[in-house]
Formats: sequence, C-alpha cells, structure tokens
Amino acid sequence: MLLTISSRSLQYVKRAKRALEPMEIPEFAAEELGVKGINANTALLRGMVAKDLERLRDRADRARCPILVLVDEAALDFGPDAGPASIQRIERLGMAASKLGAPAVAVELSALPATNFDAYAANIKRSLVALDRFDTHLLLRPGTGPAGDPQKIAELIKKIGGFRIGSMPTFAHAAATGDPEGTLRKLAPYAQAVEASIKGFGKTGKHDAWDLAKMLDAVRTVGYQNTLCIDYAAKADPVGNIELARDLFAAEIDPVDDEGEDEEEAEGEAEVAS
Repeated sequence: MLLTISSRSLQYVKRAKRALEPMEIPEFAAEELGVKGINANTALLRGMVAKDLERLRDRADRARCPILVLVDEAALDFGPDAGPASIQRIERLGMAASKLGAPAVAVELSALPATNFDAYAANIKRSLVALDRFDTHLLLRPGTGPAGDPQKIAELIKKIGGFRIGSMPTFAHAAATGDPEGTLRKLAPYAQAVEASIKGFGKTGKHDAWDLAKMLDAVRTVGYQNTLCIDYAAKADPVGNIELARDLFAAEIDPVDDEGEDEEEAEGEAEVAS
C-alpha cells in the first residue's frame, strides 16, 4: 500500500514564515514527509491555467511524488435537474486531471435518491463518456445523509458498471456513520483510493478521534492494497500530526520483524566470532 497526502493537508504548513506555494508542494511532500504521491484538492488550482497545471505535473514527476487524484471540493448532484451541470463539471475536472497527469477524479455525492435510481446512475455513466477521452477514472466519495449510505453507493457503482468507476472511502465519513469498520468494508472493494482522514494526536501519541489502525485493518481485510492518502485539514501542528499518522500507518503496513532482525544480528555476530 502506497502512502500519499492531500494537498489541503499542507495548506497551513509554513516555510520561511510563509505558506507553501503550490509548486513547492511535491518537493515538500517527498523530501520532508517521505510520501509517494499527492491527492490535489481543487482549491489548490484556483487561478491556474493549463500551463500552470502542466508545470505542477512536471514538478511532481521530478520529485517522484506524482499527482494521483484530483479531488473536487464541491458536492455534485446527478439528479434530473442538476445532472447536466454536474456532467459538465466532471468534464472540466477530467481535462484538468489530464493536464496534471492524474489518473482519477474524485467527487462527493450531494444526493442519492431512493427513487429514479436508474436515471441517477445513467447521468453518472454519461459523465464517464467525457472522462474516457482523458483516460481518467471517476471515484465517488460518500456525502452526508442518504448520500453517505455505503450500501447504496456500492449498489450505484455496480449499476453503473465498467472499469472507470470506483469509490473513494474516507475515514471521517466512516467514523460519522457509527459503524466505521463495517462502512469501510462495504466501500473498499470498489475503492481505487482511500482517504485516511486524521485529526489531532494526544500526548501519548494516540489519535484522538478514531482508531486509525482498526480503520486501516478494515480496508485491508477486503483485499485493498492501493493508495492511502493522509488528509489533515486543521491548522494546529500540521507537520507534527501528519508525521505521527505517517509513522503509524507505515508501521501497520510494513511492520518491522523484530525476531527476524535479532536472528540476523546473531548470525552477524557468529560470523565475526569465527
């Protein structure tokens, strides 16, 4: 599993008493945090033109920290009234993602109706036609209320079908459902990215809001092995909290085999003695 970070996690990071510039984010993420990719939130791209997006892509590629998902921060409705505008929005996102070199676009659902479910799915399928031109995937992020029902989202993805549609579960949403592990187990089989939402850590190093290790285990138990994106939106100690989360996830993903290390050390000592 590959550890990545969202661009909004770094919005309050300062370097030389100033906020990071968008073009500095890939190098900072790779060199200072040691992560392997970026989920770019649309807020990062405000005011940019196509050449700026391509320059950001090149900076990310040189840092070996590519942009993997373009995350829209506006929730979209694919119902009969708002559907056409949402489809146009997806097309614009797909074009931006192609300039960034991102293989996926993630959008949050603002609604998920109990009726006209087929029509709702059909509108999302229409948006995939536009994304196909850019060789880009669409990831559905759970919303609030009915739009966050993991079972209905799974049914929606199955109804849409095809390899360009998937899910992007988030730890924050899972925690809000009251059944975080169950929610993640329902959505992770369709996931092409998982957002590991974090908040603050206590003095003992324990995450305050929810059990990160249990949530990670929930997605792994259903076979998920793709990217895990650390997402931290608060102002307080962004680098410190990100580093604590990174170390916790790294230890869970690739635990150190103390017994194996002891055996290797013993073998080394024996060779020296001989």
